[in-house]
Amino acid sequence: MNALNTVSTLTYDKPVATSERGTRWDILFLAAIFIALAAWTYLLPPIWNHGEAREGLVVQDIVQDHEWILPDPNEGIPSKPPLFHWIAAILALPLGLSDWTVRLPSALAAGAVATMTFMLGKAIGGRRTAWLAVGALLGMYEFWVSGTEARVDMVFAACVTASLTGFFFWQRDRREWQRAICYIGAALAVLAKGPAGAAFPALGIIAFLAADKRLAELWQLWSWPWVTLTLAIDIGWYAGAYHIGGKRFLDVQIFRENFEHILGTHGFSTRHSKFAVFGWLATRLFPWNLALIAALVHRFRGGREDSTGRFLHAWWIVIFAIVFISTIKRAVYLLPAYPAVALIAARALAPLADGETLKARFAALKLARLQSLALLVALVDLVLILPNPSVWRREVAFGGMLDFVGKVEAAVPGSSRFYATPELLNPTLQVVAYRLDRNIIRMPLSCGKPDDYYLARAGEANGEMKVVVTSSDGKTIVMKGATRDPQACEIEKAQLPPPIDQDGEID
Repeated sequence: MNALNTVSTLTYDKPVATSERGTRWDILFLAAIFIALAAWTYLLPPIWNHGEAREGLVVQDIVQDHEWILPDPNEGIPSKPPLFHWIAAILALPLGLSDWTVRLPSALAAGAVATMTFMLGKAIGGRRTAWLAVGALLGMYEFWVSGTEARVDMVFAACVTASLTGFFFWQRDRREWQRAICYIGAALAVLAKGPAGAAFPALGIIAFLAADKRLAELWQLWSWPWVTLTLAIDIGWYAGAYHIGGKRFLDVQIFRENFEHILGTHGFSTRHSKFAVFGWLATRLFPWNLALIAALVHRFRGGREDSTGRFLHAWWIVIFAIVFISTIKRAVYLLPAYPAVALIAARALAPLADGETLKARFAALKLARLQSLALLVALVDLVLILPNPSVWRREVAFGGMLDFVGKVEAAVPGSSRFYATPELLNPTLQVVAYRLDRNIIRMPLSCGKPDDYYLARAGEANGEMKVVVTSSDGKTIVMKGATRDPQACEIEKAQLPPPIDQDGEID
C-alpha cells in the first residue's frame, strides 16, 4: 500500500530534453531481444494447431502458386488481409519455406514493438524509463507467445504502435516524416487485419487530442498527400482482391471479419462473456497494470496527468473499449495496448529506480547503473514468464495431432485424390492440409470414386468405405472406397456453402 501511495502521488514531468539516439549498448540489447524471439521461434515444435496452420496455408499458396493478391488455400477465401503472409513469403524466398519462416514475421514485429517502446520511453523520460518500459513489455507473456506464433496479431500490433509512435513524435516536433509514419502505420494496420485496423490509431489520436483540449490539431495532422497514399495502398489491394474474389471476398473480409464481429451477426459461438476483457486486463498484464490503478488513485485524489500521460491512457483505453464492445473477443486483441501500459508502468517506476538505496545496491554489483537495472528487469521477467503454463502449452500438446498427420501421410499416396467431407470441422482440415502441403477441398461422399480418400469425422463412414487411419482421440478418420452416385453428387455439391477459410477461433 505504501508503494501504491508513493506512485499515486507522482507528478509526471514532460519529456526530458535528452538525446534520443540509441547507444551501442541500446542497439545490442534490442538486437538481443529479436535474436531471442527468433531463436525461440526456431526451437518451437512444428505447427500443429489450426490458427497457425491457417496462416501457413496462405503463405504456402503465395510462395508456390504466386497468388500474391488474393491467395486461395483449399480454394477458400483467407480471413485476413495479406501483410503477415507477404512478409513470410518474402522471407521464405531466400530462407526457404518452413515453420520457422512462417512464424518469423511475428518475431520481427515483436522486435519492432520493443524498439518503438524504447524510443517512446527514451523521449518521455530518458534511458531508464525506456528500458523499464521494454522490461515491462517483456514481462507480459502474451508478448512472447504472440511474438513467436504464425498469427497476424503481432504484426497488427506493430503497425498500430508505429502509427501512434509517429503521431506522438509529430505532435511534439512537427516533422513531416513523423506524420508519414503515422499514416503509413495505419495503412499497414488495415493490410494486417482489415478496415478495423485504422480504428485503433485513429480513435486513439482523437481521444488524446480531445482529452488534451487540442482537437483542432486534427486539421494540422490531416495531409492530402498522405491520405491519398494511404487510400492508394489499402483500396488498391482491396480493389485487386475484389476483382479476383468478387462477392465472396467482400462477405468474408469486409462484412464477416469486421462488422459482423462487432454487431454479433456472424453466427459464431463464444465462451467469453462481454466482461472477459476485464479479466484479461487484470491477469495478462499483471503486475504492470498496477500502474493503471495507481494512476486512477492519483486522479481521484485530485492529481492531473500531463500531456504524455493523457496520450498513453487514451491509447490503451480506446483499444480496451473496442475489444469490450466487440462480440467476438480474444485476449490477444488487447496486444496493441501493451506498449502503452508498459510505458505507464515505466513512468511510475522510474523515480523509484533512482532512489539512493537502489543506487547503492547497483554500486555493490560493480556494474553500470543501467546495466544493473537491465539485469534486474530481466530477472523479474524470467520469474514472471517461466512459471506461466500458457507459455509452455505449445511444447506439450502437439504430439497427438502430428502423430495423426504422420499416419495420414503414410496411408494416402501423394498421387491420390484427397478430399474432406463437408461436415469436417476446419481446424483438423487446416492442420492436415498445411502439414501435408496439399490442397484438400470439401467434397460430398457421393462424389467419390473407389480410389479417392476422404478426411472425415468419426461416424461418417458408410458400408462402402473402409477406415484406413484413425486419430489418437478417435474423433477424426481417413476413409477410402466411395461409390460414385452422380445424381446425389450434383444435389449435394449444390448445397455446399462457398469455400471460406473461416477460423471461428474462440479461445
